[in-house]
Amino acid sequence: MSKHRSFEKQAKPRRKDPHPVWRGIGCLSMLIIPAISFGISTILVQMAPSMGVYLPPELLGRPVMPELLFKVPGLIGLLNWIQRQNNLYAILIITFAVVVVLAGIIAVGYALAYRIMGPPRYTGYDAPPPRIKVKKYKR
Repeated sequence: MSKHRSFEKQAKPRRKDPHPVWRGIGCLSMLIIPAISFGISTILVQMAPSMGVYLPPELLGRPVMPELLFKVPGLIGLLNWIQRQNNLYAILIITFAVVVVLAGIIAVGYALAYRIMGPPRYTGYDAPPPRIKVKKYKR
């Protein structure tokens, strides 16, 4: 045992899994973002004609289901509910677009927050960037 052994830094063991709070936030965002997007897209489809945006007629109206699906006893209630929804195809397409936009906004916000409050760039084991002032070469 050397006499200067106590001067060595002991690295703390690093956790390999994320904090449970971050898992909870991710789970909630996976549920809340599509629900909010569905609501926003429903409003947008209703407001589209008044704003001068015309949607293709193929996306408007009630969806049609194949008769083969109605032979499955557990699906009848769900299929009847789906067929009662008006403009479902347009709503689902706009919902997907709104999900992408909202997830992008949240990702940028998370990146900014991580940059501000995250761990420092350099730890105790990293060398700081060199502070060298280079003079312009003159002949």
